[in-house]
Amino acid sequence: MLKAGDVVMSKRKFSNLKNLVSYMISVSDLGRGKASKIIEEVAKKKEHYIVIKNNKPQAVIIPIEQYDELMEAQENLELLQLAIERTKNLKEEDHIPFEEILKEDGLTREELKKYIDMVEIE
Repeated sequence: MLKAGDVVMSKRKFSNLKNLVSYMISVSDLGRGKASKIIEEVAKKKEHYIVIKNNKPQAVIIPIEQYDELMEAQENLELLQLAIERTKNLKEEDHIPFEEILKEDGLTREELKKYIDMVEIE
Protein backbone atom coordinates (compact mmCIF):
# COMPACT_ATOMS: atom_id res chain seq x y z
CA MET A 1 0.00 0.00 0.00
CA LEU A 2 1.22 3.53 -0.73
CA LYS A 3 2.47 5.36 2.29
CA ALA A 4 2.98 9.08 2.77
CA GLY A 5 6.74 8.54 2.82
CA ASP A 6 6.63 6.93 -0.64
CA VAL A 7 5.01 10.00 -2.11
CA VAL A 8 7.47 12.32 -0.36
CA MET A 9 10.38 10.21 -1.57
CA SER A 10 9.15 10.37 -5.18
CA LYS A 11 8.67 14.13 -5.00
CA ARG A 12 12.14 14.57 -3.51
CA LYS A 13 13.65 12.33 -6.19
CA PHE A 14 12.20 14.54 -8.93
CA SER A 15 12.59 17.83 -7.06
CA ASN A 16 15.22 19.20 -9.40
CA LEU A 17 15.79 18.91 -13.11
CA LYS A 18 19.04 16.92 -12.77
CA ASN A 19 17.30 14.20 -10.74
CA LEU A 20 14.33 14.16 -13.10
CA VAL A 21 16.54 13.77 -16.17
CA SER A 22 18.44 10.88 -14.58
CA TYR A 23 15.16 8.94 -14.37
CA MET A 24 14.20 9.53 -18.00
CA ILE A 25 14.91 6.95 -20.67
CA SER A 26 14.20 7.15 -24.35
CA VAL A 27 12.32 4.51 -26.27
CA SER A 28 15.46 4.16 -28.42
CA ASP A 29 17.63 3.39 -25.38
CA LEU A 30 15.14 0.78 -24.23
CA GLY A 31 15.38 -0.82 -27.67
CA ARG A 32 19.20 -0.80 -27.54
CA GLY A 33 19.36 -3.29 -24.72
CA LYS A 34 18.86 -1.04 -21.69
CA ALA A 35 15.36 -2.35 -21.00
CA SER A 36 16.61 -5.31 -18.99
CA LYS A 37 18.78 -3.11 -16.76
CA ILE A 38 15.98 -0.59 -16.23
CA ILE A 39 13.44 -3.27 -15.39
CA GLU A 40 15.89 -4.83 -12.92
CA GLU A 41 16.37 -1.45 -11.18
CA VAL A 42 12.62 -0.93 -11.05
CA ALA A 43 12.03 -4.38 -9.58
CA LYS A 44 14.92 -4.48 -7.09
CA LYS A 45 15.47 -0.84 -6.14
CA LYS A 46 11.86 0.30 -6.57
CA GLU A 47 13.00 3.03 -8.98
CA HIS A 48 10.65 4.89 -11.34
CA TYR A 49 11.45 5.79 -14.93
CA ILE A 50 9.78 8.12 -17.40
CA VAL A 51 9.86 6.82 -20.96
CA ILE A 52 10.46 9.55 -23.54
CA LYS A 53 9.51 9.37 -27.23
CA ASN A 54 10.12 12.30 -29.57
CA ASN A 55 11.18 14.41 -26.56
CA LYS A 56 7.80 13.92 -24.85
CA PRO A 57 6.98 11.78 -21.81
CA GLN A 58 4.90 8.83 -23.00
CA ALA A 59 4.89 6.29 -20.18
CA VAL A 60 6.14 5.51 -16.70
CA ILE A 61 7.84 2.32 -15.56
CA ILE A 62 7.07 1.59 -11.91
CA PRO A 63 7.33 -1.49 -9.67
CA ILE A 64 4.42 -3.89 -10.08
CA GLU A 65 3.54 -3.59 -6.39
CA GLN A 66 3.11 0.16 -6.75
CA TYR A 67 1.02 -0.33 -9.88
CA ASP A 68 -1.26 -2.74 -7.99
CA GLU A 69 -1.58 -0.21 -5.15
CA LEU A 70 -2.42 2.60 -7.57
CA MET A 71 -5.07 0.48 -9.30
CA GLU A 72 -6.59 -0.48 -5.94
CA ALA A 73 -6.60 3.17 -4.83
CA GLN A 74 -8.26 4.18 -8.09
CA GLU A 75 -10.92 1.48 -7.68
CA ASN A 76 -11.54 2.56 -4.07
CA LEU A 77 -11.89 6.18 -5.15
CA GLU A 78 -14.36 5.23 -7.88
CA LEU A 79 -16.40 3.18 -5.38
CA LEU A 80 -16.35 6.05 -2.90
CA GLN A 81 -17.52 8.49 -5.57
CA LEU A 82 -20.30 6.09 -6.54
CA ALA A 83 -21.38 5.72 -2.90
CA ILE A 84 -21.41 9.50 -2.43
CA GLU A 85 -23.46 9.96 -5.59
CA ARG A 86 -25.97 7.30 -4.51
CA THR A 87 -26.43 8.84 -1.07
CA LYS A 88 -27.13 12.34 -2.40
CA ASN A 89 -30.79 11.55 -3.10
CA LEU A 90 -31.46 9.36 -0.08
CA LYS A 91 -34.42 10.30 2.06
CA GLU A 92 -34.67 9.60 5.78
CA GLU A 93 -37.73 7.38 5.22
CA ASP A 94 -35.66 5.16 2.88
CA HIS A 95 -33.24 4.26 5.69
CA ILE A 96 -33.57 0.99 7.57
CA PRO A 97 -32.02 0.96 11.05
CA PHE A 98 -29.17 -1.53 11.43
CA GLU A 99 -30.83 -3.12 14.46
CA GLU A 100 -33.91 -3.85 12.34
CA ILE A 101 -31.80 -5.63 9.72
CA LEU A 102 -30.14 -7.73 12.43
CA LYS A 103 -33.56 -8.58 13.86
CA GLU A 104 -34.88 -9.67 10.44
CA ASP A 105 -31.90 -12.00 10.06
CA GLY A 106 -32.21 -13.28 13.64
CA LEU A 107 -28.80 -11.98 14.68
CA THR A 108 -27.49 -10.05 17.62
CA ARG A 109 -24.52 -7.66 17.56
CA GLU A 110 -22.51 -10.18 19.59
CA GLU A 111 -23.17 -12.97 17.07
CA LEU A 112 -22.25 -10.63 14.23
CA LYS A 113 -18.94 -9.79 15.95
CA LYS A 114 -18.12 -13.51 16.10
CA TYR A 115 -18.79 -13.88 12.38
CA ILE A 116 -16.70 -10.82 11.58
CA ASP A 117 -13.69 -12.40 13.28
CA MET A 118 -14.18 -15.55 11.19
CA VAL A 119 -14.39 -13.78 7.82
CA GLU A 120 -11.48 -12.13 6.05
CA ILE A 121 -12.53 -9.25 3.85
CA GLU A 122 -10.21 -7.78 1.25
